[in-house]
Amino acid sequence: MPLRLPSPAARWLVFWLVCAALLVARAGSRRESRGVIVDHLEFGRRLVHGEDVRGPWRSDPDAPLKTLHAPYPPSFGLLVAPFALVAQAAGQLTARLAWALMQVGCLVAIAFALRRAMAPPEDRADASVRDGAWQWIWLTTFLLGLRFVLRDMHGGGGNLVNLALCLAAFDAAERDRPARAGLLLGFSLATKPTQIWLVPVFLLLGHGRAVAWTVATGAAAVLVTLALQRFDASTWFEWIEGTWRFSTQADAFAVPACEFPAFEWMNQSLRCALARWLGNVPPEYAVLVKAGMPSGAGFDVATVAAITRAASALALSALAVVAFRSRRSRSARPYVFASALVLSVLLSPLSWKAHHVALLPVLFLLVRRLRGDLVARVLTAAWAICVLPGGDLVGDTAGEWLNSIYVVTAWDVVLFGWTLQRARSAALEDRDAALADRPIEALR
Repeated sequence: MPLRLPSPAARWLVFWLVCAALLVARAGSRRESRGVIVDHLEFGRRLVHGEDVRGPWRSDPDAPLKTLHAPYPPSFGLLVAPFALVAQAAGQLTARLAWALMQVGCLVAIAFALRRAMAPPEDRADASVRDGAWQWIWLTTFLLGLRFVLRDMHGGGGNLVNLALCLAAFDAAERDRPARAGLLLGFSLATKPTQIWLVPVFLLLGHGRAVAWTVATGAAAVLVTLALQRFDASTWFEWIEGTWRFSTQADAFAVPACEFPAFEWMNQSLRCALARWLGNVPPEYAVLVKAGMPSGAGFDVATVAAITRAASALALSALAVVAFRSRRSRSARPYVFASALVLSVLLSPLSWKAHHVALLPVLFLLVRRLRGDLVARVLTAAWAICVLPGGDLVGDTAGEWLNSIYVVTAWDVVLFGWTLQRARSAALEDRDAALADRPIEALR
């Protein structure tokens, strides 16, 4: 009897299971005093026990005493509290592995949500695209974003969780399930409000009921948090004050108020990039770039802040206009959603590398157009050359130099512009197709 090889579906399943096992093993390999997951578990433990979630904390014996998770809202504890209970019952390693398994589960959810919500109708109907080619599309997307996925998983971050929630919310809203969409998006924003610009985009796309459910879910999360904290609202007021002062801080290099994170070259936000290239880099930060760095334009702090505000407002206005014009185009809406994710990473005052897992949807859309789109091919190749080499591949010195010239931020801007252009083109194509069909309908 001839030997039967496993089916392609079985081979793909084995491949992804091996990838998942390697990711979980890598996430559990860090020593117990390292990784943001240590802070997560303490944050969740304090919330469950009614303690001050923002009180002093030292995750590593050699680290200075600091405010625990200053940029995170108290409701972030609702996400991590179950894992804090796991750590108390079965130890920190078990909690780390459980968190890593959840991250892998979120990667699977992201893959299927991209397949369902971001692919065009003709791809969904084509079995070969659904099963065979789709696996290659997702694999290429995964590899293009692997640097950010590894960063989020190794530290125990929650960015994959938030992306999975946002994608599921968009999918539910597009399927006219506003309650589910609002519950998912509301919980995501309550635990980490980085993707806050999805709310006006959902409104402009016609998902008003989903936005109402989002607001209601966010309010419920705040109430639950207050109840667990014995209705002591001081931590919420401290977080609101710190967030406002940090977000409106004119000088990106200045020491932030309320113990929010100080400037780091790893922070690839638009604000930091403009401050670096248009202003003056303080010597204490310039010396950290051992490979040397070109100086900025030398504008004063007020001028740089004004340019940053103007650029942010222009980007938001462009997104709003394209979203409104795309509200009746099924083909354009995925591009609008992806562009909102990119802009959220750009405009957030804190934009670490792990936050850039939010680029997976736009990378998926880019890869899906490789076959017949020269621009998509050029962008994909350039992305792989410019962005994929991180410190793990090129060394810490070269990695810090790449951070200092804001390569990732520049590519955020490129991808934001590409998604807006694609959304506009798709909306025009759908409109022209609808106009072309009208005479035919009139003759019937």
